[in-house]
Amino acid sequence: MRDIKALHPILQQKIAGLIKLCEKNGLKIGIGECLRTAAEQDALYAQGRTKPGQRVTNAKGSTYSSQHQWGIAFDFYRNDGKGAFNNEGGFFEKTGALAKSLGLGWGGDWKSIKDMPHLYLPDWGSTSAELKRIYGTPGRFMQTWAHPLFETGSTYKTTQACYLRSSATGAQKILYSTLSAALKKKCRNKQGYAVFRKGKTFRLVQTRQAGKNIFGQMQSGYWVPLVYQGKTRVKKK
Repeated sequence: MRDIKALHPILQQKIAGLIKLCEKNGLKIGIGECLRTAAEQDALYAQGRTKPGQRVTNAKGSTYSSQHQWGIAFDFYRNDGKGAFNNEGGFFEKTGALAKSLGLGWGGDWKSIKDMPHLYLPDWGSTSAELKRIYGTPGRFMQTWAHPLFETGSTYKTTQACYLRSSATGAQKILYSTLSAALKKKCRNKQGYAVFRKGKTFRLVQTRQAGKNIFGQMQSGYWVPLVYQGKTRVKKK
């Protein structure tokens, strides 16, 4: 499937940024494979094993082992008329480097199998193992992409002070000493941990649900509780 809109919202933004950055650097890319079904992934896995062709993946679709199935990866190709997979001039290495500068992971860094056209969100590592551990299935993961109570891209204000967290599980608090100078102005130090002050604003990048709690990621990458223990703790500015 080549539908970019089927991918994680953050990845959609990264793709738009990458296309512009590549054009600026004289590299013209096209977007190929995006979201894949389990059947599509299993068919690829069979190639070079039970079906003719070269092995192109180690990920089984039936076990949700491909990042493509989770909507956090896509493949790109050369789109300047010189051949989709022509690496003349180090096209794929250059594109991979630009993608990494935007915070994406590149399959060309993998040891087995190197996947030069593959780019992905590295938030959950270089495989789907962490996503499977947390969510079980891609469907459950996709339900966390956008929550009907909150609009990603909008600015929110906290209605009460809250600890900053390192992930959407809400388990790991952030040390105040590790904050940037700008973020320290919005926080206070409580027993060494960063507490985002009441009435401070942030731009909502993405939301995730952990049990009955909903967490939102700020542009800094840190997470704040949007709904915690049954209480909504932010309001739209």
